[in-house]
Amino acid sequence: MNEVPPLRHAKAFSLVEMLVAIAVIGVLAAVAIPAFSNIGTTTKDVEAKDFTESLNKALRSYGQACWEIETPANNSATTDEFLVLRSLQYQWPSSSLKPGSPFFSPNYNPSESSDSTKHRIRWNGKFFEALLPGTAGTGFLKTFTGSDSRAAAYTFPANYAPIGPS
Repeated sequence: MNEVPPLRHAKAFSLVEMLVAIAVIGVLAAVAIPAFSNIGTTTKDVEAKDFTESLNKALRSYGQACWEIETPANNSATTDEFLVLRSLQYQWPSSSLKPGSPFFSPNYNPSESSDSTKHRIRWNGKFFEALLPGTAGTGFLKTFTGSDSRAAAYTFPANYAPIGPS
C-alpha cells in the first residue's frame, strides 16, 4: 500500500498577517511621532527657565550681601541686563569683600537678541525672566551649546563700580 504522508504546514506569517502587522506599527508611529516631536522644544524651555532661575538666585544672594538692585528695565536694548549681570559677576576686592562674590560665573558672556524665534532672558526691573519663542522683547540670547560661556572671565575696568549705593 502506498500511503500519502500528511501535509505539513509551514510555521510562518501569511502575507495578509504581515501587512496587518505593518499597518498597526504604522498607525502607532503616526500617533507617537507628533507626541515626541515637542520634547526638544519643551526641554529648551525648561533649560532656559532653569538658567533664568540661576541668575535670580545670584541676584537674591547679591541683595543679601550688598543691597537690592533697583534699576529700571530698558526693553529696547540689553544695557540694563548687562549692568545687572556685571554687578553679579564682579569679584569684590579684599578691602571691601562681599561674602559670596562673584555671585554669578564671570565666564558667562551672552550676546543680545531680539529674535522672537529664540529663547532670551530679560531684566524686568526687579528680576530676570525667560522670554520663550513667540514672545517679543530684547534680552540675552540663551544658547544651548555653551557658546555663551568663555574660557576666560570677563575683565572689569579698573574704575568699575557695581550697581548700588556709592
